Order: sequence, then C-alpha cells, then structure tokens
Amino acid sequence: MVEKNVLVTGGAGFIGKHTIKELLNNNFNVIVADLKEQPADFDCKYYRIDVASEDLYKIFEENKIDYIIHLAALPSVAESIKKPLLDCRCNYQATVNVCTAAKKFNVEKIVFSSTAAVYANPQYLPVDEKHPASFLSPYAITKNASEQFIKYSGINYIIFRYANVYGIGQDSTGEAGVVAKFFDAMKENLPVKIHGSGEQYRDFVNVKDVAKINVLALESEVKNEIINVSTNTKTSINMLFQILKEEFGYKLNPEYTMSREGDIEKSVLSNEKLTSLLHYIPSVDLKSGIHEMVEHSKAACV
Repeated sequence: MVEKNVLVTGGAGFIGKHTIKELLNNNFNVIVADLKEQPADFDCKYYRIDVASEDLYKIFEENKIDYIIHLAALPSVAESIKKPLLDCRCNYQATVNVCTAAKKFNVEKIVFSSTAAVYANPQYLPVDEKHPASFLSPYAITKNASEQFIKYSGINYIIFRYANVYGIGQDSTGEAGVVAKFFDAMKENLPVKIHGSGEQYRDFVNVKDVAKINVLALESEVKNEIINVSTNTKTSINMLFQILKEEFGYKLNPEYTMSREGDIEKSVLSNEKLTSLLHYIPSVDLKSGIHEMVEHSKAACV
C-alpha cells in the first residue's frame, strides 16, 4: 500500500498535534504548515509559513499532497471581535488560499474544522446540520464563509462543525478552552471565574475522538457533507466546575462575573449524522477525559 501524503495546516496547535499522532499511527505521511516554531517532538516534514500567504504553494510544488486537514485558524471569539481583519485573514483568506492550491494541485479531499459557533443561540436542541446559520462574532462569520467557499471550490470535502473540544495539551489561553482554564486554575489553587450564571451549557467532546474522526474522514467514501462532531450531551459550566473540583479536591468557590460578548447560552449538537455516515460514536465521556488530563498532569510533574 502506497503511503498517502496529508497536509495538516495548523498542525502545531492543540487539535493538530493529536490529529498528527493519529495520522502517523495509521501510516499516513504527514506534512505540516503552521506559523509556530516546529515542536521538538514532531517527526514529520514541517513548513513554518503563513497559510494565508503565497508561501503555501511551495508545499504543493515540493510534495504530492493527497489530502488536506485544514485546522489553521484564529480560534478566539474574543480576538475576532477585537481584530476582525486579522480574523478574516487567518480564517477566511487562509481557507480560500488552501482551496485554491488544492484545486490547482488536484488534492483528493479536504477536511475542514468549522465550529458550533455558526449556530449562535440555537432555535432548537439538539442542533442538527440543517439548523440555519446565525452569528454572534466575526469568528462565526468567517468560519461560515469558509464553509461556503469550500463548497464553491469544487473540491471533495467534509466540513466538521466541532462542539467544545477539550483534552490533554489544550492551551488555557485559547478560545473554547473553559476546561483548560478551570483545570489550570485549580491545579495552581487559584480562583476560578465563571462568566454569567454558570447555568449555560455546552457539548464537550474529547480531542482524541476529534483526531480519530478527522483521520477517519480522509479515506471514507463520504464526501461533500457537513457533519457535527459532538457527544450530544449537555453539561452546564457549573457542573463542569464540580467535576473538576472533585477530581482536584479543590476547596474554593467560583467567582461569578459578567457574561462575555459573543458567548452562546446553550449548545448541544446532534451527532446522528456522524454516527450514520462515518459510523463513529465518541467514546471518551467528560469525567473520564478530565481524569485522564489530571493523571497526565501528575505524571508530567514526576
């Protein structure tokens, strides 16, 4: 069997690292494009470039790219509100550039990481892929525009709309990183801030499941579909706090602050399409995923 070459944009990020590990475990040849410096433990071809720039074409000229997993983005809702032009470049312009190169060099399929943010405050729950798009931030707008350009491009695609992804290695300064933010605060016995009442709820999906789904999509016969990636399970922010509190033996009470602009009140995504088309059910429940994060953190400190 000939190894397939997969370009992972944003491969040095949280989801990217897990996806690359899964690709290598499945005997793909991995090529990475990212603005960050190459991590020391990356055993794959690495291009430190801006995916939105013309430098991207060098990768396609030097390598036969069979598939693309396009993860590169500015993933912060708050940052997109403060810097909408930067958000447009990192999300929409980068996607246009990736698709244009993919079309020119005959890439077989692109897997794109979109977001539950395109549903804004849902009209019904759980949210399926037929739910109309609505936007509370430039981030959601540029992700939706990227989806539309991918469909327009004529390339075979699968667009994944991720719920709230969490897991080992998540940056607590990143967006959708409430698990990591609570985790890091409790680890240092620092106060935990909850924006709003804490009764708003989310659908948390472990990054290991996300990575497996990304890789599964590449050679699947499924194409030209938008698919939610979720557990179809709602967890309030207050409940998340309690799960982490019990895991850490944390003694402090949370500090409640004002809700943030662009935050979604309630989000639970249907994963019926994921299970029916890709035959995959996320296997890591939230308590197990958090326990694994804590155990990994303890091991790293030994």
